[in-house]
Amino acid sequence: MVGVPGRSKACVTCLKRKKRCDLEKPFCGTCRKARVECAGYFRPRIFINNTAENNNSQQLVKKGRIRSNGGDVALPRELARSAYQTKYIDLFWRLYFPNGHPSPTVVNATAGGWVDATQDLYISESVLKKTILALAISGVGRQEDDKSLREEGSKLYANSLQELTVALKDPRRGLSDAIFTAVRLAGFYESVYGTNDREIRQARGWQAHSAGVIALLVMRTPYAFISGHSHRLFTDGRAHLIMSCLRGRKRCVLAEPEWKMIPWLQQEKSPRDYLLDIIAELSGIFEDLDVMKTCDNPFEKERLKQQVIDSLLQMQQDLATWQALHAPDYEIPTKVPEEVSPQQVIGCHLMTSFWATVIVVVNNFQTLWEPAREIDPIFDLDICCGNIIRSFYIIIHPAMGIFRTHLTTYPMTVAIYYIREVGPQRLVEERRILADCLCDPAIAHVRQFINSMADDMPFEFLN
Repeated sequence: MVGVPGRSKACVTCLKRKKRCDLEKPFCGTCRKARVECAGYFRPRIFINNTAENNNSQQLVKKGRIRSNGGDVALPRELARSAYQTKYIDLFWRLYFPNGHPSPTVVNATAGGWVDATQDLYISESVLKKTILALAISGVGRQEDDKSLREEGSKLYANSLQELTVALKDPRRGLSDAIFTAVRLAGFYESVYGTNDREIRQARGWQAHSAGVIALLVMRTPYAFISGHSHRLFTDGRAHLIMSCLRGRKRCVLAEPEWKMIPWLQQEKSPRDYLLDIIAELSGIFEDLDVMKTCDNPFEKERLKQQVIDSLLQMQQDLATWQALHAPDYEIPTKVPEEVSPQQVIGCHLMTSFWATVIVVVNNFQTLWEPAREIDPIFDLDICCGNIIRSFYIIIHPAMGIFRTHLTTYPMTVAIYYIREVGPQRLVEERRILADCLCDPAIAHVRQFINSMADDMPFEFLN
């Protein structure tokens, strides 16, 4: 039933590269020197369907054929396609989840609950099936450094977008949970596997899909997300929609009271839900701030300024309340841990988002407040930034998988902006840690995505 890993104690990457591994943990020195991502020492077991009659054969589907001890055997087209898809989707989930498997604790407390909905819905909707398969093949292709798989995943994704455009024009099909999930996963694909060229920027593709998801939300109204898969898809997907609005500096519909209340009429809010309620207010403040800056009437400008200051003060109080009532027990790491526990993943996710929001709110408040007046700070921004940066020790851990994407972009963007703003004389050690983490191959796609959102923010300033 189970393929048993080999006897070598080398890390997974050195085994694949056929290099001598120095067995250093948690990352081997051979990979570090070569500047390649060390996949760690955990080799997941591969489950293969066997029967008593064929107990010794290991079957691997590839392009319509299976390989067994007796050679290649042709399969019926539909069966071959099904086996091929199942193989790569299964491999993708192993690459996606921290430690290679879904932990109920992590799934329920973070952004992983959409997986159950996807697995239930994709069977009945061809667009969703193609989208998740494109994610799977692209993910395996990147992990294995297989150009042909990456190209196949990209082509399948392009095909899924064409079919998605048609599906959205169908009133009944377009408002289904399956299509809603497909649009959301298309945005996830852009943020992880999207590319940048002269005409199309990765962040623009991601933001376009986010705008599409918001449009579907508005069409369905908050009452469509009270229970079942719809509720989980909504609550899990709120974060990236809010971040998209932050980048656009426009008010987010999810900040309106009905969107904060109605979807939870039958459900209890989690600490993450309460935190996102606060973060959702930021994009509206940014919009007011932009209006204030361009206002020519001095009296109106002063009124708008005071309105923004009052909003930022309220957000500081809301953040302090959240910290007192909902902040998890989270020990900030001082080095890369040997293993990553579910509690560490949850703590890292919630607290880095919290500290990033604190930095954005307080920094804007201090900029607007009259310099001559003293500020009694509720939070120390240097400490918040340092906490975020040290938490990257968890994010770059090999066991985090593709799931790290959900934890990284927002806090990393804020930390980079802040540490650049304060200058090289402050946060010296944190600057060094951040530079080392940014060089880690595990977050190469995050660096690319952040650069696509802010082309004027080079990473060289950290060197």
